Amino acid sequence: MHRTYRQLLFALLSIISLAITCNKCRQTKTRQEWTPQLETQMYDVFYQQSASFTTDENAKKEYADCCLAKIKQLFPKGISNMESQMSDSVKIVIMKMGSECALSFKSHINIWQPEVIQQLKLQFYSYAETKLLPENIKKEYVDCIAFKVMTKFPNGFEGNNNKDTLKNVIQKARKDCLKLIINKFQKLKQQRLKDTN
Repeated sequence: MHRTYRQLLFALLSIISLAITCNKCRQTKTRQEWTPQLETQMYDVFYQQSASFTTDENAKKEYADCCLAKIKQLFPKGISNMESQMSDSVKIVIMKMGSECALSFKSHINIWQPEVIQQLKLQFYSYAETKLLPENIKKEYVDCIAFKVMTKFPNGFEGNNNKDTLKNVIQKARKDCLKLIINKFQKLKQQRLKDTN
């Protein structure tokens, strides 16, 4: 999933989390102003939400701090003073808030989500040499290439910026991984021959 789409998705998640939290705060009716408890509650919501798109602890804290500061600017008298239904303009402002805060730690986004890795591996399964390998070896070969690519691009790759580099890395990984697998199975074959003698 492209980073821009991911950030928009996170902004929408912010709205949902915020709406749930706001509803809980409104139901209690005891909090009219921003209190340390309300701030902590909101901070925790944003911090937990950030775990779905980053593993970096500092980035999680940055995101939660950013969202809390912006929500306090948006609702200076506290959340319980919001209308029972958020207007479209408020939703848009909250979406923008989530996007802006997500941009603040763009470099920490964990790009190697399971679905991205799966798409990458599907491409490697389509290679001619992969198709020629025995079934029990294909997965090991594909995993090897994927590991080498992810190691070379720990923050992922975007658009055409790294296209040539990516192509070269994949070509080298294909050769290296084939050599590793061939060497491994030659050693296993030699070991079996020794064991039978």
